[in-house]
Amino acid sequence: ANYSDSDDDQSPAVTKSGLVTTSGIRKMQAAPAPSILSQRKKVSAVSNSQALALIGSSVTSHGLVNREKYRTKTAQEMQTVGPAPPKNDTMFNQTAWNKGLVGAAGVMEKVAFDDAAFNANYDSYNATGTADAVDSTERISVNLPSGSVGGNRQQLQRPDRMNKKHEFAQDSSAPAKKRKKRKHNYADDANLDLGGDDGQFGIWGKPTKQELDLMEDSITDAAKGELNEHQLQTREEIEEKAKLKAGAKEDADETAFDKMVERKMAHLLPPRLEAGATAKTATTKFHGKEMYDYQGRSWMAPPSGVHASDDHQCYIPKKCVHTFNNAHSKGVHAIRFFPKTGHLLLSAGLDGIVKIWNVATRKLMRVYDGHTAAVRDICFNNDGTKFLTCSYDRWIRLWDTETGEVLQTFTSRRVPYCVKFYPNDNNFFVVGQSDNKVLTFDCTTGEITQEYNHHLAAVNSVTFVEEGKKMVTTSDDKKVLIWEWDIGVPIKYIAEPDMHSMPAVTAHPKSDFMVCQSLDNEIKVYGSTDRFQFQRKKNFKGHQVAGFACEMAFSPSGKFLVSGDGNGKLFFWDWNTTKSYARFNAHTRGPTMSCEWSPVDPSLVAT
Repeated sequence: ANYSDSDDDQSPAVTKSGLVTTSGIRKMQAAPAPSILSQRKKVSAVSNSQALALIGSSVTSHGLVNREKYRTKTAQEMQTVGPAPPKNDTMFNQTAWNKGLVGAAGVMEKVAFDDAAFNANYDSYNATGTADAVDSTERISVNLPSGSVGGNRQQLQRPDRMNKKHEFAQDSSAPAKKRKKRKHNYADDANLDLGGDDGQFGIWGKPTKQELDLMEDSITDAAKGELNEHQLQTREEIEEKAKLKAGAKEDADETAFDKMVERKMAHLLPPRLEAGATAKTATTKFHGKEMYDYQGRSWMAPPSGVHASDDHQCYIPKKCVHTFNNAHSKGVHAIRFFPKTGHLLLSAGLDGIVKIWNVATRKLMRVYDGHTAAVRDICFNNDGTKFLTCSYDRWIRLWDTETGEVLQTFTSRRVPYCVKFYPNDNNFFVVGQSDNKVLTFDCTTGEITQEYNHHLAAVNSVTFVEEGKKMVTTSDDKKVLIWEWDIGVPIKYIAEPDMHSMPAVTAHPKSDFMVCQSLDNEIKVYGSTDRFQFQRKKNFKGHQVAGFACEMAFSPSGKFLVSGDGNGKLFFWDWNTTKSYARFNAHTRGPTMSCEWSPVDPSLVAT
C-alpha cells in the first residue's frame, strides 16, 4: 500500500529520521494499491540498456532507492502471472523477478530505510561501487550496523563498476575470490634494526664474543670428529656393556616366556639351552651282519620282488604275528615304515634313542643315539635315505639312514613337538614348536626361512595336503589353521565353540579328506581342499583317547581307518560306513600312541 501525507489526516506518515509512524501504517492499510503489471510489461518490452535506464529513473541521484514510500503487492497482483523473463541473459535473477525485487530486468520497488542504514550504504556505494538491496517484504525501522540493512539481501553494483565480461553485475551467489595471503619474508628479520638498547643487547641482539666462545665450547669432540684413542676405546667399552646388558635382558625375557608356554611339560623338559650350548655328540652302531651283500647292495636295499604299490586290496589283520620285546628301555612314541616299500621300520623311544628294524627278519639293524631327552617325532624323506628326529632336549637332527651320520643339527631353543619334510622339496622341513610357532628350516644352510605365527598354544601336528601346496596345523588352542606353503598368513581358520584339541591329523590317501583325532573320544573328518568343510555324517567313535595324542593311519587303498587309544587298544573302522570292524588289545602297559599300515603288505599293521 502507498502511504503519503493527505488533507484528511495532518499527522505525518514518516518522521524526519525516516521511520514509519502509527498513522502512516493506518494510511498504508487504507490506501489502494496501484497495479505493477504495467511496469513489468513495460520493462520486458524494452532492451537491456533501456531497462537499465528505466531502473535508474527510480533511484535517487546517489544511486539508492527513494525512501519516501513503502510498496507491497496485493493478493490479486501476486496471483497474476507476469510476462516471461528475458532469455539468454546470464545475469537475470529469477528470484528477484518472481518476488518483484530489483533484478537485471525486474521492477524497482521502494522500501523504507532509516538514516543510519541509508548513510552507511551511501558511503559504501560511493567508496566501493556496491550497496545492499533489501527485500521489499521487510520494513527497516531500526538502527543497523554500518554496511548492513538486514533481511534477505542482494548486492547492487554501480554501472560504471560492473564486470566487463557482462553487461550487468554478477549475481551475489557467486563465490568471492579468496584474498591471497602475503608471505612473510623472514630474510628481512635479520636486517631488522630495532634501534636502541633492545636492538643491541636484547634477545634480538647479536651474540657477544663471550656467548660465541661458550657455544663453541659446548660442541663435543665426537661432533667435531676429533676423538683420541682413549676416547674411542672408552666408547667401545660402553657399547659392549650395553650389548651384554641387552642380551641378558633378552635371555631373561625368553626364559620367562618359555616357562609360561611350556608349563604343561615343565616336569619333562630339560633346562633351557644357554647361549653357545651344543648338542650331544651323536653315536651310531650297526647291528646287522654286513653293510653290503655279495652283490654290493646296501643293507637298506629292499628285498627282491618287493615293489611299491598302492593298488592292492587290503584286509583287516586277524592276530598279532610278532612283538619286539625290550625294543626300548622306555616307551615308544612314534614309528614309521620305510617309504614305498615298507621293508624297514623306524622307531623313536622316550629313552632318546632311535632304532631301525628289518620287518622281514624282525631284527635290529642300526641304533642312532643323538639326544639327551625323549624323541618326540621322526620323519623319513621321500626316498628314505635321510630322516629327521626332534626331541625334548630342544634339538632337531638330520640323519643319514645308511651310515648313521648326523648331517645337520638345528635348534630354535624351543621344544619341537612335530617335524615334517616338505614333500615337494626335501631340502626344507617344518617344525611345530612349544612357543606356538611353525618354522621352516633349510637343510643345507640350517637357517630359518619362514615363520608361521598365528596359534595361541603349542603346535601339535603339521600335515601337507593338495600335493604339498597347502599345510594344515593343529594346536592346543583348539584351532585348525590352513596355510599356503611359504606364506606366513593362514588362509582359513577352523574354530568352533564345541571343538576340542586335535593333536593328530592324517590325510586320506585316495580322496580329498583328512581325519583329526579329537580329545572328546571321536575322530572328526574335514575336507582337505577348497573350503575344508566339516563332514558331520562321517564320525568315528568307540575308542578312548582323552588326554593322549594317539596317531591314526589309513590302509594304502583308503578302505580302512585304524587308530590306537589310551587303554592300549587298536580299532579298525570302515571308511565308507564308519562302522567299527575290529578291536585288538595291542598293548597292556600304556596307550597305543602310534600305528602304521605297511605300504606293501595288504594286512600288516605296526603299533
